[in-house]
Amino acid sequence: MKRFFGHPMTLWPSMRNRLHIYALPAPDLRSALEERQRVLEAFDYCSIQPADYLHATVQQFAVTSDEVSPEEVDAFMVRLKSLAAETEPFSVELGEPEADDYSLGVRGTNTSSWAKLTAAVRDAAADTINKSQPLPNAPFIPHLTLGYAMAEGSTELIQRASDQLRAPALPPLTINEVHFIAVHQDANRGTFTWDTTSRFPFSDQPSAK
Repeated sequence: MKRFFGHPMTLWPSMRNRLHIYALPAPDLRSALEERQRVLEAFDYCSIQPADYLHATVQQFAVTSDEVSPEEVDAFMVRLKSLAAETEPFSVELGEPEADDYSLGVRGTNTSSWAKLTAAVRDAAADTINKSQPLPNAPFIPHLTLGYAMAEGSTELIQRASDQLRAPALPPLTINEVHFIAVHQDANRGTFTWDTTSRFPFSDQPSAK
């Protein structure tokens, strides 16, 4: 493993309020992921992403909440509300944790529903909040990161420890809403957190109050 914080996708001009769209795990999945995170307690070169902030990135944007106008945000949220109302809930099957060069995480299966969602979000942002800069790449695959590499260390040891954990199979990631979030990066702790979210439920879900 090598330090994740220094990878181009983490080099934000400001470490606070970077705009994202996330899908958040349901409580049963969050609990199952938290159980799998415990193996990381033995490895000081990998962070543990706080369970309350586990997420699947739908899209990162190239701007912070401080760099966009209220009118641009409003226009984006109108687009989000519309696309959410036209999107049916779907699920992403998840594999067991995999360690790579930068993290330990779980990966999902790419589906047409996921691809359609990411494309629609990117189109909405390109016309509104992210129209002045190139959009960052879409996620390579649906995934939730359990912890990020903070320094060089053995990928194999983390993978072995994870593989030795005996736990029931992970439930799927059920995506029945998305969240518009201003994300804070803490490179010293190796975490991504936020203060509040704006929730956009899909077609058969109750609206946010």
